[in-house]
Amino acid sequence: MPQDTLNLGIWDRIVRGWKMTKLGMKVVRADPELMIYTLISLILSLGVAILVISGTFGLSVLVPETTDNTSSNEEDAFAFATLALAFLGYMAISIITVFWNSAIIASAYERLSSGSNPSFSFGIKKASECLPSIFIWGIISGTVGLFLKILEGISQSENSPLAFFAMLIHWILGVAWWALTFFVVPMMVLDKHGVFDSLQSSPKLFTDTWGENAGATGGLGIIQFLSTLLCVSICIPLFFLGDYGVIFGIVMVLFLIGLISLFFVTVDSVNRASMYYYAKTGEMPPMAEKMDIVF
Repeated sequence: MPQDTLNLGIWDRIVRGWKMTKLGMKVVRADPELMIYTLISLILSLGVAILVISGTFGLSVLVPETTDNTSSNEEDAFAFATLALAFLGYMAISIITVFWNSAIIASAYERLSSGSNPSFSFGIKKASECLPSIFIWGIISGTVGLFLKILEGISQSENSPLAFFAMLIHWILGVAWWALTFFVVPMMVLDKHGVFDSLQSSPKLFTDTWGENAGATGGLGIIQFLSTLLCVSICIPLFFLGDYGVIFGIVMVLFLIGLISLFFVTVDSVNRASMYYYAKTGEMPPMAEKMDIVF
């Protein structure tokens, strides 16, 4: 990145990050098919979750209810099988998420850098070329994510004396992991770097663009929150129209929140693509000028 870009003030960096979020939202609105990647990822992840729940239920049917005659070995075997099934399911969901996130980033980067409109299969093809790295990264990120989930569970336990420390550690590690691995997927799918090379290089790129990342992430979070609040507010009158109004209101709230989440999750991936271009060149992607977004 050029030295003059690195010498920017904090506010200038945050403003640039906000402009990247505006660019990301415009790209997704112009090419809503990008959200299909996110939708497929969600559907497949839900499918895996259902399989895990079904498998757990099947194991419980095979193992008799706990009685005085139930051996500890049977109980231990059931507990181990259940945990193993849940772990494998979590890893599968992590790999699915990384794969489709890679597809979004590859497709968005092509749009941002060349101004073209690649086909839907373009992102899938680019992600498929990195399957070994995606698989390895899915396992790594899934394992870390599972550990953070465990810490989160401990922090929410009222009976645990370690709740406060678990919450503190969960927050610190979560932020650190997000920052250190921010550019791992773009480096893997766009420049074909290996997982461990990406892990080594990603922190440096994030350090060079920390202000822009803060502006983009913060701006995206604020807009998503306000959009959700607006949609809920619009649906509130439906709850005063009787039983059918309540049912319809609940359906509408869930639908709108789901649509909002789908949109902003996709925008976040597009932001990573544009941020990666900026981190390497110190300039906004060429698509930004076409959409009237300039520094």
